[in-house]
Amino acid sequence: MDKLPAQRETVTLTRHLSHAQSEKRAMARRSATQLATEGGYEAVTMGAVADRIGVARATVYRYFASKDHLLAEIMEEWTARIDEELRRNPPPGKTLADRVGAAFARIIETSARNRGLTSALLTAATSSDPAAVDAFPSWSVSVEIFLKTLVGHHKVDHLDEIITVLSYVFFSALIATALRGKDPAEAVQIVRTTVRLLFGARQ
Repeated sequence: MDKLPAQRETVTLTRHLSHAQSEKRAMARRSATQLATEGGYEAVTMGAVADRIGVARATVYRYFASKDHLLAEIMEEWTARIDEELRRNPPPGKTLADRVGAAFARIIETSARNRGLTSALLTAATSSDPAAVDAFPSWSVSVEIFLKTLVGHHKVDHLDEIITVLSYVFFSALIATALRGKDPAEAVQIVRTTVRLLFGARQ
């Protein structure tokens, strides 16, 4: 009798970190953010991060599988900070389209002023590294979070489709400004036009 082929099993391990270990991870993220701000993606290495926080490089690898994994977690923090800012300081505008356009314009302009960090995060966000993908699965995650904050109690038809389309346009706008040095004003205009077409005159 033929043997049945062996089936592969996937095992997920969950590790609880001590306070000291959690602080080391946070320090690593802060150091990587500083390195990216100073020199972009290439400036972020596990060795450089380890040197800044005073640990062995192997210690950093204990917490992050790769620099893309590390940067992907920073991208997640970046998204959370922007979302909090949108909640604290909602963009002006008479219509929902005006407010959404103003919000994404603000994000693009801020990102353009910090090209080093933005370019590093964009590079990591497009990485195929499994650990990076787990930490930040899709660029549409950020856009979905921002839009749901901006939309609030308003009912918007086809919101999922709007998120998908706006994600592509917004992502392209950031690449154009942060990686290719295009004029942020041009990117802002394209995103505002996209928002106007997607949302129309919805209140």
